[in-house]
Amino acid sequence: MEIKFKSPEDTTEFINICSSFISDINIYDGSIAVDAKSIISVFSLSQSKSVRVEMISEDKNEIDRFIEKIRKFEV
Repeated sequence: MEIKFKSPEDTTEFINICSSFISDINIYDGSIAVDAKSIISVFSLSQSKSVRVEMISEDKNEIDRFIEKIRKFEV
């Protein structure tokens, strides 16, 4: 899913959502991949452009819950 943060508060909210899940979640900015649960990593990305987010899980229910929670950031 492509997402974009409109403010530092959005970024913090997104990190908190990601941290509530057990599965690994990555953000891809071109060829750069960062841990979506890491405050430092996520804030190091450009806040002005969209990035791709991916949850690594075999649990379809968890993936669906994650998508619903981050829908507000979708581009």
